[in-house]
Amino acid sequence: MRALAALWLVLLCAVLAGGARPASGPTLAQLAGAHVVIRMHGPVPSADLLARIRRGQVGGVVLFSNTIPPGGPLPLVRQLQAAAGAGGQPPLLIAIDQEGGGVKRLPGPPEEAPSQMRSAAVAFASGRATGRYLHGLGIGVDLAPVLDVPVSPYAFIYARAFSTDPATVSANGVAFAQGLGNGGVAGTVKHFPGLGRLGRSTDYGSGKVAASRTALAARDLAPFRAAIAGGVPLVMVGTAVYPAYDRVPAACSPAIVNGLLRGTLGFRGVTMSDDLATRGVSPWFDAGEATVRAVGAGIDLVYVAGNGGSGGAAVGDQAYAALLEAAKSGRLSRPLLQASYDRIFALRRRYD
Repeated sequence: MRALAALWLVLLCAVLAGGARPASGPTLAQLAGAHVVIRMHGPVPSADLLARIRRGQVGGVVLFSNTIPPGGPLPLVRQLQAAAGAGGQPPLLIAIDQEGGGVKRLPGPPEEAPSQMRSAAVAFASGRATGRYLHGLGIGVDLAPVLDVPVSPYAFIYARAFSTDPATVSANGVAFAQGLGNGGVAGTVKHFPGLGRLGRSTDYGSGKVAASRTALAARDLAPFRAAIAGGVPLVMVGTAVYPAYDRVPAACSPAIVNGLLRGTLGFRGVTMSDDLATRGVSPWFDAGEATVRAVGAGIDLVYVAGNGGSGGAAVGDQAYAALLEAAKSGRLSRPLLQASYDRIFALRRRYD
């Protein structure tokens, strides 16, 4: 009997070691990996990507049109999630840009461009239809709506915006985000604190928004303030520079993320950076340093995509390695990483 009891104890310990969450919580490696969101390259995940997912070095994947297999994204999503499960990792966040109009990676809803959603009721219905559509494909996060308020038709974001009027952007943009949530998908308002004054996208070069704090508060911040009051779960922080607040890209700025977004506006949800591996950031930091600075500034999910080619995988590795090193050295404290991890984990559970 003693021998049998000892055998059962050994088996129980083996099961617990292989599948249970450690009493002390996630490892530093898991804490680092949960923050990293990457872009897939092509419709077939590489063996390297699947291995990184199994090891917990990737927390989320953004799908693009050129990564969607001919049969649709669901088999791909299941393959990615199976890799996470095989490694004993939490489910991945699967995201896509499904704004409507010119930025729409899948053929389904929304059927209208944001500017064609003429009322909050129309925007809510469009968001709900989009949420239901994406949820049915295993996608939990829509990187929409755009809450930037273009100052003129010459603003690069003009064609993607709801309106040039802050009140209209607030009403219709927030309604679309709430509709997404009603449909089972997390909406992501972007690009905080507003890109409506820029003539060129920060994907292609650095951008400086020279407006004063007063001007930003009156126009650019109004839709984000409304979205936070409306319970939006995710805010994407852009990578333009706002000299009124800081001299570095917004997503890397404690004054903007922790100070303005979380402090002044009171946002308590999940923060996500815009792509940190672009020409809008590279004059200041490489992808690894930008990642560490962003998390230190209060960003939960760091998006590192690069140009979508072969270099994209490298910047994802660079971001993860930099975060892990910062965690080991104490540059990023475990309590900071844990609090961020908990917000991410809660979002995953809510929109599973």
